[in-house]
Amino acid sequence: MIFIVSGEGSTDIGSCSNGQGKCAGEDFRAGAMTVIIDKLIEPLTKYSLLEAKAIEFVSEHTVSSSSKKLPMSLSAGKKRDYETAFFFKNARALARLAIEKSKSSRETPIGAVLFRDADGTRSTERGLFETKWKSIEDGFNAENFDTGIPMVPKPKSEAWILCALKSHQYQSCAPLEDSLSGNDTCPNPAKEQLEVILCSQGKTVNDLPDMVKDGTISPTRIDMPSFNQFRKRLETVTHKMLGQSRPTTGI
Repeated sequence: MIFIVSGEGSTDIGSCSNGQGKCAGEDFRAGAMTVIIDKLIEPLTKYSLLEAKAIEFVSEHTVSSSSKKLPMSLSAGKKRDYETAFFFKNARALARLAIEKSKSSRETPIGAVLFRDADGTRSTERGLFETKWKSIEDGFNAENFDTGIPMVPKPKSEAWILCALKSHQYQSCAPLEDSLSGNDTCPNPAKEQLEVILCSQGKTVNDLPDMVKDGTISPTRIDMPSFNQFRKRLETVTHKMLGQSRPTTGI
């Protein structure tokens, strides 16, 4: 199997070391969110997709550029505001790239993960996660692509990492989704809180992928609504790609 992943920046899903909009293998510098994907899938596949070079990266710019080429009749979908239409079209574009990949990969199952932070401020976040998740899901469905996975941390990926690194690790993490702000300009934002904790350990955000790899951050112990929704979808899709009719493990 192959997973095609796309995010917003080098510190979440990753980036290409070759300066291109698409890459895999040694050219792909996996971010913490991609390593989390790999760690969650590994118990099901019994091997690391990253080590097998079975995770391919597509940049946000490449996905966005592809979405602009979609015919208006296909990209508009249901009536949407600007923001949700952006996620919807990005998901359609990524689905098309994955479908095209499947044509050249013969019988190799192809999955896709589209990462987008929920973002927003505490006053605007009510319903924002659900709206963005649904927009991405609708985009995949519009292309009849049933192995697409929205990855939408609430309010943003730092909240998931903070769950693992806070003083009482992995305990009572759900409130972080509502107590943290996804707006980096607000007082004491999630990004700043994470940087403080990492600094106290002599680490930076660039160390996060290795911290997931070595078990310092254990994705299987994170228990938050937005994370659990993503994990459930990821496991469901992986089982489907493995040809298993129903999951043999759960959250």
